[in-house]
Amino acid sequence: MKTFPLIRVQGSPNERGKRIGEKAGEYIIHNIETYRKILLEMGNISWSEARKFAEQYIQNIAEYDQEILDEIIGISEGSGQHLLDIMALNARSEILLNSDGCTSMAFVPKATESRETWLAQNWDWSPEINPGVILLEIDQTPRPNILMATEAGIVGKIGLNSEGLGVCLNLLGPEHNTMRGVPIHIILRGILNSSSISQAIGQIARAERGTAANFLIADGEGSAFNVESTSTDFDVLFPDEGMLCHTNHFTSSQLKVVDTGRVKFPDTYLRLWRCRELLNNSSEKMNWNRIKSILADHHGYPDSICRHGNNIPTDLGRMAASNTVFSIIMNLSSKSFEITNGEPCSAEYVPYIPEWSCRKHIKTKI
Repeated sequence: MKTFPLIRVQGSPNERGKRIGEKAGEYIIHNIETYRKILLEMGNISWSEARKFAEQYIQNIAEYDQEILDEIIGISEGSGQHLLDIMALNARSEILLNSDGCTSMAFVPKATESRETWLAQNWDWSPEINPGVILLEIDQTPRPNILMATEAGIVGKIGLNSEGLGVCLNLLGPEHNTMRGVPIHIILRGILNSSSISQAIGQIARAERGTAANFLIADGEGSAFNVESTSTDFDVLFPDEGMLCHTNHFTSSQLKVVDTGRVKFPDTYLRLWRCRELLNNSSEKMNWNRIKSILADHHGYPDSICRHGNNIPTDLGRMAASNTVFSIIMNLSSKSFEITNGEPCSAEYVPYIPEWSCRKHIKTKI
């Protein structure tokens, strides 16, 4: 059974960061070297340019949440890598605009057999980054504790917290990105630091964002929203029949943007249409196996929901060549998730229940 490394940390923000840096040092170095290569090949951006660009975000992150910056500093200290290298990882979506593409879904209790809330996503990106993905379990009491899948060295990504709040991410691309403000991976950590879904939306709204993104947010109480955002504006989209799905283009009629993501990922339309077709093609309630089937769907191969883009060279009209690095399904009612290491058509889903959830359950039973 192929799984990602699981790292557990606790303590103060700086202590947590140091432990992450120590335990994930080899994976962090892999990601730095991989992005050094990716940035040069995909954007003609040198690593020294990336580091210089990332430096501008230090003050923005400090103003957004000093504890997040302290954890980043700790990761630098624990891994022995320069702070600007770690900053470049956390700002990599701003440095290389419109990089990874994804398909995400949410289901509230009215749509599920078990009357639970679920989030699901295929995270599509360069398969070269796969060896640098880790599962990170963070006990950061009194803030909500976190279980997430992330690229080692990056402090926020796709996951859930001890309040039953979860988040998925879809990159978007407007014509005019400010590339100022707060990197979106920091915003993701802000969301996972939240005790409620309203606070999570506030974490997006309260700061100018470094680039555009869709944040699919849901909670164990049965709420789910797509928050489509540019650097300076956002709109909230609601479930239809208890379900939401999103890919890599804007769907809001309220945001006035020139969408460049649809040029970068022309398959975004196919994936969204196919996802909606599969969701609406049955009168039965959603179950876990049906979600897995959708995530493994190959309609439109290789640029399908289950993505195998690197199998065929890019060509005219086909510009992105990414694979599904992992597929994740989160149960926000039970505060647990299942994740694959690789494409869900062939890789096995492995379940994870965080230690803090087990401790809480045991304490409640006693």
